[in-house]
Amino acid sequence: MASQVVLITGCSQGIGKEAALTLARDPQRRFKVYATMRNLETRQADLKTEAGSFLNDTLFIRELDVTKQDTIDKIVKEIIDNDGKIDVLVNNAAVICANWWETAPMETYYDIMEANYFGSVRMTKAVVPYMKEKRCGRILQVASILGFHAIPVVTQYVASKFALEGFSESIAPPLRKFNVWVSVIEPGCVKTNMVEQFGDEPTSIWINAAREIPGEEDRKIVTDLVSFDPEVVTGPVIQETQEVAKLIQDVMLSPKPDYRYQTSQSIKKMAKKRFIDPSGNMIINDWLKG
Repeated sequence: MASQVVLITGCSQGIGKEAALTLARDPQRRFKVYATMRNLETRQADLKTEAGSFLNDTLFIRELDVTKQDTIDKIVKEIIDNDGKIDVLVNNAAVICANWWETAPMETYYDIMEANYFGSVRMTKAVVPYMKEKRCGRILQVASILGFHAIPVVTQYVASKFALEGFSESIAPPLRKFNVWVSVIEPGCVKTNMVEQFGDEPTSIWINAAREIPGEEDRKIVTDLVSFDPEVVTGPVIQETQEVAKLIQDVMLSPKPDYRYQTSQSIKKMAKKRFIDPSGNMIINDWLKG
């Protein structure tokens, strides 16, 4: 059986790197992986080292910045010229910041949306014509629990993930008519460099962000909200990247993948609360009961 050709963004660390390595190391050699990142000069060393003998065999590292259309066009053309197809796109690249929404400059909103939302839109637009032509494909959007469960800090990041969820849900039905399946992956806290810079506990990222809020009253209100119950915030544990990478592989191999996947039981529990309550009051009341 021919290898599935997989294009993954944001592979310098975290979920993207682990997903690329997991697929490239597949004992059955079912995948040919193009692992991409913004800057090869400064970001590829760890992935190259861990790839070992799989480098330039089942794993190929390329430069791609999801905010720059010319780099997207270049890598898509290379893959089509070399392989004639793109079977799977994993939109993983993302950035996060911890700025209080009232005082944050508008530039931070633009920057986060540019990478986390518009970057995924650009990537999807670039590969879909080839998938539709072959009438076969998978698009996996690495969203977040914060794409359906907002947190009263990191507002720009939350907004970008909500936007990604809306975009994905909108394009999924018509693309399925072409046998192109869109799935959204919704992790909570995952042990990545992006998360660990804020702390090593499930709620550290939010508590530490809240402590930086200017204005004593706002700071106390938000700190109290995100401190009282880790399970209400993002789940009780920080997951390993390997768990999410394995789920990504399973979704890719599923003949009829679901639209939405939570990466742990605690996040599934939170999703049930969101989606069984049309009013949305249950989510709001969770915050207020503390």
